[in-house]
Amino acid sequence: MEEKRHSKLLSELDNMTMSHKQNIMQIAAFQTVGDVIYGINIAKIKEFAMIKDAQVTQGLSDNPYQIGIAVLRGESFPIVDLTKWLGNDPKGEHSLKEYDIFVVSEFNQSLIAFPVKKILMIASKRAEELERPSTTNAKMTYITKIELNQDRRRSRKRRRSSLRSAKQTVAKPVLSDSGIGENEKICFVLDVEQMLEDIFPAVTQRKIHELEEFEEIQPIHTDKLLVICEDSHIATSVLHKTLDKTGIQTHYFTNGMEFQRWAIKTPNAAKQVGCVITDIEMPLMDGFQVVDFVKNELDSTIPIIVNTSMSNIGVVKKLEDMGVNLVIPKTEPLKIYKAVKSFMEGNHV
Repeated sequence: MEEKRHSKLLSELDNMTMSHKQNIMQIAAFQTVGDVIYGINIAKIKEFAMIKDAQVTQGLSDNPYQIGIAVLRGESFPIVDLTKWLGNDPKGEHSLKEYDIFVVSEFNQSLIAFPVKKILMIASKRAEELERPSTTNAKMTYITKIELNQDRRRSRKRRRSSLRSAKQTVAKPVLSDSGIGENEKICFVLDVEQMLEDIFPAVTQRKIHELEEFEEIQPIHTDKLLVICEDSHIATSVLHKTLDKTGIQTHYFTNGMEFQRWAIKTPNAAKQVGCVITDIEMPLMDGFQVVDFVKNELDSTIPIIVNTSMSNIGVVKKLEDMGVNLVIPKTEPLKIYKAVKSFMEGNHV
């Protein structure tokens, strides 16, 4: 029964990854150990796989967060101890046998898998429904509310509506003092960039070293402004290291809405924008909405670079259809430098 439910979730995954066409984020909600609910954007998920279907070799690495290597249908990928990274199992007391499912994720064109006990649901969330955590926990990028047992509630609503009785309508959830409805739970959406930086720091360090060793780094000669929309501290830090030495005038915004408000309030400055770099996942106004704003309201000729850890084919295709000039992984600062220099100096990439 459990396998059937996860098979249904998997069959819905491909369709749901296309939800970005409506500027909606689909979040896979799951549990590791305990009752806390975590989430991850399904555009970063390749598949859900039963652990028993994979060939697992434990060990093989001195990385404290890597459990081993999994091979599934000819592809191999590291198994990440997500529970330990979250701080829920600091001594490594939980065995892989306690988990049933691998969440196989694709970040920056690389696969990793982490084991979970249960996939609860896939929730649809608009950007304005994602809140920044009030704490300084760098492992969480958003907090949102999810409503469990949605299928059961919809079936009940259909049965009641079939009676055609105005009195038999589905009551809205009663909010508690904390603002959480009786069928709602808090979901903590993980910061993928922070996780990768913590678990595989050598990847970012190697790319930064490549940038520093690149002998042709030169100032970017332009009177235009560069706009960057990015909410990840890790990604912002890499962009600073990439671009600060170029002398280019740069405006940083933590989400698309900040950028939009700035452009509306300072139209003369907005006319000087020569290139926009944006992430996809951001609260209030995401990267798809940023692209739409630039292309349809600001200036359709402004080059746009999407800097993202998502390498999902559907996401890349949507961005290309919207007129994005380049999609560059977040671990490629040298490519960012070359693209910005080319666009800002009026050359074609």
